[in-house]
Amino acid sequence: MWELVKFELKKLFTKKMNIIVLIVCLFLITILFGLSGIDFLASDELGNNYKGQEAINLRKEQIAQLKGTLTNERITEEIKDLQDLRKNPDNLVVNSYGEEDFSKKIYNEYLDNRLNLLANINKVYAGYSSSYIDEILKVDLENTEDFYTLRQNVIKESLNQDYSGKTYTDQEKDYWIEKSSNVETPFEYDFYYGWSNIFNSYQMTVVTIIAVCICLSSIFSGEYQSGADNIILTSKYGKSKAITAKIIASIIFATIVFVVYLIFSVGSVLLMFGTDGWNLPIQIMNILSAYPLTFLEAFLFNVGISYAILLGMVGLTLFLSSKLKGSIAVFIIDIAIIMIPSFFRITSQFGLWNKTLLLMPYNSIFNNFSRMVSYQFGSLVIDLPLMTILTYLVLMFITFILARRIFRKHQVT
Repeated sequence: MWELVKFELKKLFTKKMNIIVLIVCLFLITILFGLSGIDFLASDELGNNYKGQEAINLRKEQIAQLKGTLTNERITEEIKDLQDLRKNPDNLVVNSYGEEDFSKKIYNEYLDNRLNLLANINKVYAGYSSSYIDEILKVDLENTEDFYTLRQNVIKESLNQDYSGKTYTDQEKDYWIEKSSNVETPFEYDFYYGWSNIFNSYQMTVVTIIAVCICLSSIFSGEYQSGADNIILTSKYGKSKAITAKIIASIIFATIVFVVYLIFSVGSVLLMFGTDGWNLPIQIMNILSAYPLTFLEAFLFNVGISYAILLGMVGLTLFLSSKLKGSIAVFIIDIAIIMIPSFFRITSQFGLWNKTLLLMPYNSIFNNFSRMVSYQFGSLVIDLPLMTILTYLVLMFITFILARRIFRKHQVT
């Protein structure tokens, strides 16, 4: 058996087209991830602009001055300092929209390095509706409640809203409230840009899936085209071990490619930004996320999600390859399934159409921990990341069985 697996792996790794595809896609995914560091921008207090590694080093120094625990007192102090700056007319200018805004001097000296922190805090007071700092400029600091209680209340309020006639069920509300209540507070703040850039680029791991699907598209159909199916299916183990060896080799091949691509893509980011912030909560990037995860935990979860999607697509590719006689047709169908759903607008977290779109390969890789999307089966509630993993593992098992059965029953001439 293992000799057959080795033989299939050798075919996959030595096929000229596969080599070209793997090298091109590896280069592409490394560049796509690496651009987050290459194009990273930062400014110092004098307004001098920096790019790439210089900008990253500068931002680390700036964030080091802000790091610490985001207690109620610390958050109140940040808001008060911002409001005091706003009250001074010397700090304001009229922008291109005819509105008062902070001057370039204040932006460079105060806002630039803490804008992400303030905008994140602002989300709690804005209730999902703003990504800038407008709401915290209006906060009455004399009559405000505990910040983390307010954050939890904002999440509860969003769960109780009516979304064009669609609402969360009581079980879903309980699920998300409990999940959010498990988030440890107060949050620690420090440099986390390496991890945030990984998450912002993570949808590019779809390149890995595309590369694997191209390479595996001829795993069975190639035998039809070359006439090797006549030899394989009439041999002693052609309808048993030979097919199993192809499936096992496909999984091993996909896993090796996945690991190598992950090392190069994620490594290109961490080499520039460093691993700082791995133990920080993801809430310092998105304060209203209900998932009680650190950046490292969320990253590992994303790795599990993308690997499950990969295996599901491997199974689908093998099924299509066993059914169709042309590898090009297999590849076209794979690409359509992977990419076309990304062009449809997801209007909400409700409805069969939206929830199906969220489970499609490209969409489900992207931004898993920012939405409160759940799937309910009776009293059981499953969130989007876990549902994605389960869906693609089930797809993998079903399609492997079908691919095996179809190739075994193929009539040779």
